[in-house]
Amino acid sequence: MTAIEQTAAAGARITRPLPGGEDRAATNARMTALLSSPDPGPVAAHLALVHFTGRRTGRAYTVPAGVHRLGGALYIATGSSWRHNFRTEAAGELTWNGRRTAARFALVTDPETTARGYLELYERYGAEAAQRRLGISVSDGPAPGLDDFRAAVTGIPLTLVAVTLATEPGDTTELAVNERTSR
Repeated sequence: MTAIEQTAAAGARITRPLPGGEDRAATNARMTALLSSPDPGPVAAHLALVHFTGRRTGRAYTVPAGVHRLGGALYIATGSSWRHNFRTEAAGELTWNGRRTAARFALVTDPETTARGYLELYERYGAEAAQRRLGISVSDGPAPGLDDFRAAVTGIPLTLVAVTLATEPGDTTELAVNERTSR
């Protein structure tokens, strides 16, 4: 079953439609180039580059990802397979707003926390912006509730990765996130 088929399985209300591999690679390359520039523009307020070393391969990776604030903490919302590199907390870097900073990444393993986080983000952004910012689509009907997001967390899966930024050696102060978006 492909990732696209998995997102549409069993009549799920929330899906994660994915472009084909070539389109996704081209988009990621464009976003990586844009977000690597000294002045990436307004898109850098909610998108960042995650730099990390693969836990099995030892290879260096750089992937674009959305950053979000939940309860005063910083998170990446993703369903992409690279999230597995953070099953145990791992060091890396985050390029955000044109600045590269040391960071720690940890996969959130509690499905309830993840479902509540996605619901909060969906309600904050609204349906149209949530589609762009979270990479999800919701079928027609009433607004999705917590049960819909619980099903998506286990079915798609949707995940959160906690991010702690270090601004100076030993300092793990987090930077502010601009959550404004058009609705």
